[in-house]
Amino acid sequence: MSVWRVLGWVGLALASMAPQFPIIPGAAPTPLRGANQTGDLSVLTYNIKAQPWPLAMGRASAAAAIADRLAAMRAAGRQPHVVMLQEAFTDQARRIARQAGYRYVARGPAHVSPGPRAPLGGAYARARRWDRGERSAAVFDSGLLILSDYPILRTSRFGFPAGACAGFDCLASKGVLIAWVGVPGRDQPLAFVDTHLNSRHSTHVAPGRADAAQAWQVAQLRKAIAQAIDPRMPAIFAGDTNVGLVPVRMAAFAKHPPLGDGSRDTLAEALATLHVDRGSLAEADAIMTRHKDMILARDGQTLRFDTLGATVPFAVDGRGALSDHAGFLVTLRLVDRTST
Repeated sequence: MSVWRVLGWVGLALASMAPQFPIIPGAAPTPLRGANQTGDLSVLTYNIKAQPWPLAMGRASAAAAIADRLAAMRAAGRQPHVVMLQEAFTDQARRIARQAGYRYVARGPAHVSPGPRAPLGGAYARARRWDRGERSAAVFDSGLLILSDYPILRTSRFGFPAGACAGFDCLASKGVLIAWVGVPGRDQPLAFVDTHLNSRHSTHVAPGRADAAQAWQVAQLRKAIAQAIDPRMPAIFAGDTNVGLVPVRMAAFAKHPPLGDGSRDTLAEALATLHVDRGSLAEADAIMTRHKDMILARDGQTLRFDTLGATVPFAVDGRGALSDHAGFLVTLRLVDRTST
């Protein structure tokens, strides 16, 4: 019997028993140093690869180490104010917020959403492979978490429907998580968007099939964001897009930018202005080259983001890597456009 089918049955049973907590209070945060006075906001995105055994080994200890490092950053007054995680599938991963001192947590979709039975067409649906997890129900939730020092006022979730995936990525309920966060000193909340789109080679299906699923998800991601977030509202998008340097994926992303026209790549801006921590330059360059993990910003009608700098506190190259992705942080300054 396929291990994926066994995992599917177990996952469905656990999902039906687990309560859903879209906003989870955690430990009280330590006071933010200077955040209210300067208007600076730091955001971290990180695919933490918190997959359970037998999909991966040693991930519980890695998640605990990630929590410890975030807690140490907090003790030094350098913690990111908002953290956007992907592949946070395990209980240990969901404990990161409390252990790192984040008071507010939003959790992504737990299940796929109702939708067309063949979202990518009949031929695509008929070619599904049971030995690649495409014909069984999703085993895991979306793995999306947003941690915040500031109040999460409300959330919105959209799970891609069954069949809108390729290969082993179908084992997770991929989708979108949006959280509106009340930042001190601002009358208008900021919208934060977290997602994880279909991978390519790790799906273990034909690249063209994986590319088709990812392109469909990119278009639906743009549609979901446009419907949920007022275009005049400032917004930040982060996540593992799995775009890479694949021309068809780059074209789909350019055609349907998540935050619409006018959004900017904050890490690219930090590199262009040489505002990257010196010890993180090589890692930041590698992140841009891989072109998968991103933090994009879109100015609002009355508020704009200025990129102050970036650093990579969770490296992926060399010893001590805690995931197969790097976790990077950007610091943004919130500027009132009506007074400048």
